[in-house]
Amino acid sequence: MSVLLVIRDHLDREKLEVLGVRFAAAKGVGIYVVSLSSGSSLPDVTKEEWDNDEIKEYAFTTVNPFRTIKDLVRELKPEMLMLNDADGSSDQDSKLINQAINEICCEVMVVRLGEGDHHGKKILIPCGGGRHSRVALKLAHKMEGRDATVFYVEPNVDEVSESVGFAHLHRYLNKAGVALDEIRCEVALTNDVFEGISSEVKRNDYGLVLIGASGHSSVRRKLFGTVPDKLMRGEKGMSICVLRSAMPMGSVFRDKVERLLHLNVPQLNRGERVNLFDEVEEKSRWSFDFAVLMLLATMIAALGLLSDSGAVVIGAMLVAPLMTPLLGGGLSLVQGNWPLWKRCQKSVLLGFFSALAIGAIMGLVARLLDMPMTAQLAMRGEPSTLDLGIAFFSGLAASYCLARPKLSSALAGVAIAAALVPPIATTGICLVLGKFSVAQGAALLFGTNVVAIVVGAALNFYLAGIRGHKKDAGGLWSRRFFITFTLVMAGLIVPLTSVLIERIAGPVEVEEVLHVQAEHYGVVVRRVQRSTHLDGLPLIELILESPQPVAKAVIKKLKGAIEKATGEKVYLRVKTVLVSEM
Repeated sequence: MSVLLVIRDHLDREKLEVLGVRFAAAKGVGIYVVSLSSGSSLPDVTKEEWDNDEIKEYAFTTVNPFRTIKDLVRELKPEMLMLNDADGSSDQDSKLINQAINEICCEVMVVRLGEGDHHGKKILIPCGGGRHSRVALKLAHKMEGRDATVFYVEPNVDEVSESVGFAHLHRYLNKAGVALDEIRCEVALTNDVFEGISSEVKRNDYGLVLIGASGHSSVRRKLFGTVPDKLMRGEKGMSICVLRSAMPMGSVFRDKVERLLHLNVPQLNRGERVNLFDEVEEKSRWSFDFAVLMLLATMIAALGLLSDSGAVVIGAMLVAPLMTPLLGGGLSLVQGNWPLWKRCQKSVLLGFFSALAIGAIMGLVARLLDMPMTAQLAMRGEPSTLDLGIAFFSGLAASYCLARPKLSSALAGVAIAAALVPPIATTGICLVLGKFSVAQGAALLFGTNVVAIVVGAALNFYLAGIRGHKKDAGGLWSRRFFITFTLVMAGLIVPLTSVLIERIAGPVEVEEVLHVQAEHYGVVVRRVQRSTHLDGLPLIELILESPQPVAKAVIKKLKGAIEKATGEKVYLRVKTVLVSEM
């Protein structure tokens, strides 16, 4: 392990090296000093090319400073990267610092040197108790011990405010693993943080302020805000260091995965991403056209369900516009795009309730006409794990085709595979018909499809290289939503698998009962298969072997045995194979 010091302003080289050596000594590691300047890029530097001295120095030019720094970090694996922030008004300088804070996995120290000499002077650590502050506290303790001061500002609102402030400090020290007698503690009672720090600086001779970054966006503020400017001026001007702790292992793993995907999976270029975002945002919006297509698709689906026509139901799937806002939901989760997420969910919710209302109206018509329960309705009341898998891979396929215009012709097939409108229409119809178990199953099927399609689409867009901006709080909601959706999808596996097991195990149990009954009548049961539904009843198909046609009375006995075993009325279809033995 080591400290990697990258110097871009050679006027401050000596001060930076002194400071870098102090940090490296506190960590008990060596230090690499790299001087960067703009120009043509030289060949990559490998670890073997460094000298074996305590301070290993190297200087070269580069056209892309951040990529060079990132390559050096990947090759040398330092414990901490140090960067000098020489000019806060430079956009290029600001961009480089932000990239380092956001993307470099090891600890990152951003330094802005003051006008005074910090060598041999004390260190002040304003402490907020966060993870970055604790790392800064431990580092300062290793550097100076009792000469380091951990500092806390507590609002002066009560006579016990000072005690409260010290209680906070003691808790933070305990979390950092630093004993109370090994570092100096100070509390300022004021509502103004700068006033508290200024008063502490006047009382003691500090040369360095070490701050833990509370967030990526706060680094620039802490380096170039009002507080640093006033503290850094004059002969006693202090240096400001902002420390961001090493990223968690999850972030390191994600960085490796993204690099692996970038190398092995075709990534969407800028033009493809622009076209994708434009199409998704436009087609995900709830509008008059969207509402009309939704109502027409539901009407077609409801008529197909009531007429028991699978072809008509398939036609409704092609008309329904719900797939695009679901894909937009997956895209917004990957981007952390909250406006797009709200727009997509508005379209899905309004589409669902409008389709449910149309389904209920059609159910009322079916009830007035005394129309029977059809197989198309019943089959959507028993979702299983297979439906979850179909929806998930449909989300993958649909998002893949949508992101690549040349494959857009395949979207129709995906829309057929993942039925969205028919389950809603089934829910509305069955609620009015009083078939509440079927309505519940159809609603569960729609919910399963929604969750699985969103997760599948988000996964595909992530694999295709779509990322959101990495900010302190940006994307937090999207990560939580994605985790929630994934957990919900995993939770749905249990009830959906139980339905699938029931389908598989049900005929086995029935078959055992039938074998016992059939022996009394000289009939052999060769196959028992549970199909969908017929006239609103579960359909059981039997294949029997007998030397003569099986009497209706025997079939009635077998039907009664099945209903006793399953606990429900069934529709029995029997096929007899006549067998003659000689």
